[in-house]
Amino acid sequence: MIRTVGIIRHPTIPAAAPLSRAIIPMLREHGAEVWEDGGLAAAEVARRVAQTDLLVALGGDGSLLRAARIAAGHGTLVLGINLGRMGFLTEAEPDGWPAVLRRVLAGDYWVEERMMLRAEARRGETVLAGGDALNDVVVGQGALGRVVRLEARVDGDLLTGYVADALIVATPTGSTAYALAAGGPIMPPQQRNILLVPVAPHLSLDRAVVLAEGVCVEVIVRGHSPAALTLDGEVAVELRPGDVVRAAASPCLARFARVRERDYFYRTLMARLVPREAEGK
Repeated sequence: MIRTVGIIRHPTIPAAAPLSRAIIPMLREHGAEVWEDGGLAAAEVARRVAQTDLLVALGGDGSLLRAARIAAGHGTLVLGINLGRMGFLTEAEPDGWPAVLRRVLAGDYWVEERMMLRAEARRGETVLAGGDALNDVVVGQGALGRVVRLEARVDGDLLTGYVADALIVATPTGSTAYALAAGGPIMPPQQRNILLVPVAPHLSLDRAVVLAEGVCVEVIVRGHSPAALTLDGEVAVELRPGDVVRAAASPCLARFARVRERDYFYRTLMARLVPREAEGK
């Protein structure tokens, strides 16, 4: 039974607020208690999510990423309604949300669990920043905009060094995001491997590397240029030479409510990536 529903909406998408107002009456008709995140402090949102059965995200994939990170530690289900451009993670479009939401409220859905990464940046014994990411952990250019020199280790063993704009440590979910734009492979979302993809490497390994399930990746900043750590595209902390970023599978999982067939991923992928005029050729 879904008794409590939270709505997280993108603050700058004009359609998000009216869509939220349209959704709330349906939720209440089904007996659900409803809250919205508009204007709430982050601590209050976290407190409410801990007591929420379903989190509805209104926006694009960025809104879904935020909702997944907020919900993951509590096992809360996430349902996305696409108001963005791509919508790889969303389940409903603006004109089809009533049918999808009714099915979810009636219990006619399945749960898709996706691996997340847990990352931590350290300077010696000091923890600089940390958190979970559904798409990727990226160590890239800092404030100076220069290439970064990085050393990558897997379970403590040296893999290789990079001179590049950035190094992406991605989940299978993230393989269709920044990692794909950088030339990485597409991985099925049910896998639990970690993907390493360099961005614009110079005289260093220029291929993506798929790592085994359960490994721990260390990325060490070398050279003299500063770097920056981002989690799902959000800057977490500036890094100095010698700082270490560790990333491994998180104990938390992102849990999405789905009503589509379980093999939806490939059809969605082709619909998003292959131009219509190319189909059938």
